Amino acid sequence: MFQALLPPPNSLADYLLRGALTFLIAAVAARILAWLIWWIAMSRLRLGRHSLSERRRITLRDLIRSLMNGLAVLITILAILAMFVQPSALITAVGLFSAGIGFAARPYISDFLGGIVLLFEDQFALGDKVEIGDRTVMGVVERVSLRTTYIRGETGELWIVPNGDVRTIRNFTRGSFSPANIKLTLPTARLDEVLRLLSEIIADPGPDVIAPPEIISTEGAIGETTELMLVVKAQHGHGPQVRQRLLAQLQAVLLEHGIIDGAQSHRLES
Repeated sequence: MFQALLPPPNSLADYLLRGALTFLIAAVAARILAWLIWWIAMSRLRLGRHSLSERRRITLRDLIRSLMNGLAVLITILAILAMFVQPSALITAVGLFSAGIGFAARPYISDFLGGIVLLFEDQFALGDKVEIGDRTVMGVVERVSLRTTYIRGETGELWIVPNGDVRTIRNFTRGSFSPANIKLTLPTARLDEVLRLLSEIIADPGPDVIAPPEIISTEGAIGETTELMLVVKAQHGHGPQVRQRLLAQLQAVLLEHGIIDGAQSHRLES
């Protein structure tokens, strides 16, 4: 009874049904294999007592899933071709087809290889703010697949970057510090007093400053006024808060000693 519902052998409906079943089986197998690879990778990391951030885990999961889906499609295409072509002829045809595709679709192959590199190298993860140097693309990583990386630009636009173009990566999220530099324009006649006051302030810059601040001359020239730069390295992401705090301290001390007045406080710049 069940056989009566099947289409006649070697008919178009028969080939369509066999192709659909092949794709379904390959898709299910790809999902199972992706889960198995993910489970093995996480187990090895746990045994080695290594930890991954949640964003990195999601990135790896998406890349593995994308890779397995691509393999499922490839296997399905080969299985469907095998219905019409003898195995020996299929191997020859696949070889010739691969050579032609390899020459004509080199950018796409480069994109897939770039995606495989991202799978094994922890260059960035979902949510990281990055700049792709080759294309001057800057924004937050929203999605990573085997062929492309989706980056949300600072003005809301969506950049779709082929992984083959991901050469130079500037990752802002993984910076070791944030700059909190302050530029000062001060009277040269009271430079010694200013340096003493600055040294007292930066002696205790706060717990969110990771290195002793430095005082440098930006121009290297001395006239009626001298430009100094207070170079401060704050903990990553704490730059604005540190700069605001030090700027308030500097303005208060310089105003108290009469080195600047209210109208000159604007000379403390970024």
